[in-house]
Amino acid sequence: MASLECVGVDHDDTDDIRMMSTVTDNEQGAAQHSLPGADTCRGKLVMQVDKFNQHYIQCQLRSRDDLSHLILHNLQEFDTGYLQALLDDDKVVIASHEQDVRDNGYGPLIPCHFVASPSQQKQLCPHWHQSNDGTLARGVLLKWEHRCTAKFDIYVPEDLPACPQVAVVCRNPHSHPPPAPIKTPPLLVDLFQTLLLDMDWQLADATPCRIVLDSGFMRGLCIALGWVADRSPCLSDIHPLLANLDHVRRLINVFHFEKYPLGTGFEGARLLVDEENKQSREQRYVRCAETYTLTAKTEFHLVICMTSNMSHRLLGAKRISIDTSFKRLHGWQEFEIEAWDSEHMRSVMGARAFTTSQSAQAHLILFRRIFEIAEEDTGLSVSFQHIHGTGYESVVADGHMGQGLGLGMFCVELCKNNNTFCVYEKQCLLRDLDPYAHLRRFYRVCVTHFKRNVQALRTYVSSEVYSAMLSLASSEPHPDINKTLATIRGGGRKAQAWLKDKLETNKFVLAAIYRPASLIPKVIWRACPSTTNGNEQAHHSANRDGVNLTLLGGIMRGRDFDERAAQSMEVHTSLGINTRDQDATHVRRATRSIVRQALVQRR
Repeated sequence: MASLECVGVDHDDTDDIRMMSTVTDNEQGAAQHSLPGADTCRGKLVMQVDKFNQHYIQCQLRSRDDLSHLILHNLQEFDTGYLQALLDDDKVVIASHEQDVRDNGYGPLIPCHFVASPSQQKQLCPHWHQSNDGTLARGVLLKWEHRCTAKFDIYVPEDLPACPQVAVVCRNPHSHPPPAPIKTPPLLVDLFQTLLLDMDWQLADATPCRIVLDSGFMRGLCIALGWVADRSPCLSDIHPLLANLDHVRRLINVFHFEKYPLGTGFEGARLLVDEENKQSREQRYVRCAETYTLTAKTEFHLVICMTSNMSHRLLGAKRISIDTSFKRLHGWQEFEIEAWDSEHMRSVMGARAFTTSQSAQAHLILFRRIFEIAEEDTGLSVSFQHIHGTGYESVVADGHMGQGLGLGMFCVELCKNNNTFCVYEKQCLLRDLDPYAHLRRFYRVCVTHFKRNVQALRTYVSSEVYSAMLSLASSEPHPDINKTLATIRGGGRKAQAWLKDKLETNKFVLAAIYRPASLIPKVIWRACPSTTNGNEQAHHSANRDGVNLTLLGGIMRGRDFDERAAQSMEVHTSLGINTRDQDATHVRRATRSIVRQALVQRR
């Protein structure tokens, strides 16, 4: 019988509580899992029934004051009678259950036919069996002493290409089945490596599942095998051992290291930057891969990707939107700056960056480096309408505090030596404005994100409070804004917390959704986009190329995406061929938005 013990600590022996997770093994029972040196609890495991008639197992020493002792729920799919017999060590009942299941072809009493090749170096059988003393344990593999007298003679021609025939002669009967193949022949390994290396940079994210979905890899495989069948070939058609996906993954990792000696993470990105710095400025895409220290214990990595054409589009825009995606790369966030290009009637990417921090300080460094690179490419400095009289009129974001505050801090840096007065508040010097004051002059929060967050509170507040919350997103002044805020404050605890976040925690939000609270002129407010839909669409389109990628894979796929967009705009400029039959004019986009809203309301 497999042992299952509580790993809690009896406080009569020690005050050091060690908490561990205990997991059940296969369908017969569970094996003991314990840390080396951990004290074993002296409590007995007992089965009990709760008020819903559901069985559970717990240590008899477990209590409300001591939760370190074992408890197991979710026993509905187990044979609780067998579990009770195991806990009570009732050998008669245990034997009865095991004999019953043996008659149905499973359980610890059935004969085992598992064999393994000696070169696999396995010592234990993967199945659990009942030993002579009645306990459950994995069987120990023994060397099979056989008396097979078969001998093989292999005849290979001296000129194998001229005579591609090999003769194998077996002498004496073969008394046992041949062992399973455990090694892929070197020639076939070389073939597999050639097919993988033909994937070029897509090898960065290659997995056993992804390579069989790659059309280029599969086309090469068909050619190598001379495949003529209607179905697609499998990896096992190269060699049976490639049916083992773990073996395939190990081979991929070997070739992966040969192509990317520094890996596909941050170090691989730094190597890519060094390689691209050897090219002309017009050919560069990965511009920096840097590490910054925020505090004594916190640092973050930053990778910025942008071409010189993207730099010109970035600094030539008047209204931009910023957003961050969390799906594309594993362990990284993808940041994008997007603008609407009226000439080509499409959203265009100004910068793409990958970062590991969402703090305001990290965003300050992010904006600083992006615009430094853009200035190197164009010879132009970044400018804001409220500071320089030209440049960015508005920036739309999803309301993330780190993004907003980081952008405001960047504006403070731009104005540290600026002794001119603000065009919106004549009595204020630009150098005296804090980050929130700068944001009040150009920053807007995406209306869609704002309404989505309000809808999450709909079940917690009254319809009057809900309407009052939504009414704050407006370009027109309220008849009595203080009364509206008072209505929200009186809407309960969640409504009060929501309003406090908008007025105190993220102090820029109210001005970013309610124009009378901002200093943005009405004509600019209505001309700028009210949502980050351009970024969301760009994220959606990019994510279709793959998600949960490595950093290097995300960079390469981002390069492909941005180059496709640039090529499309060049074709539109030179030949007038657009990506769609109908131009995405402002009227058509507004019409589609209204139609979609009507459909949502109808549903």
